[in-house]
Amino acid sequence: MIRTRTRIRSDGFSLIELLVVTGLIAVVAGAAIPSITAGMRRYSLITASQQVVSTIRAARHQAVGRNATLRVRFDHPATGQYQILDAADAAVGDVQYLPQGASFSTVSGDIEITTSGRMTDLAGVPTTETIVVSNVDGQTRTITVSASGRVQLP
Repeated sequence: MIRTRTRIRSDGFSLIELLVVTGLIAVVAGAAIPSITAGMRRYSLITASQQVVSTIRAARHQAVGRNATLRVRFDHPATGQYQILDAADAAVGDVQYLPQGASFSTVSGDIEITTSGRMTDLAGVPTTETIVVSNVDGQTRTITVSASGRVQLP
């Protein structure tokens, strides 16, 4: 009698191999999630500060184009919101919202933009204004608006 050896084929993975790979994925994900979350908050802060700069620049262009004095008021009508208003405090644009977790930590005052595009305080004196946008991690972005109307966000 001739015996033939049969070879047992095993396709796929064993339960142990699957558990090891699943464990490795969990460890890597656990290590990556905090840095991804912090990166998302940082990105949100950058986006928020860029939106504020864009709104100030738009208000400046509108003030010159309309030949009217306009204001950008911060934390108006509520905290974390800002809006372009005319000299009579009537809304010129829609209310803008800071993203979740972002806030104005420092605002030296409303920005008034003259018909020539220059920045003044509410008394009409040319001034440099500073707006600081922060997030829950304590990170900040500082926006500087010079008296000549130049908006800087380093």
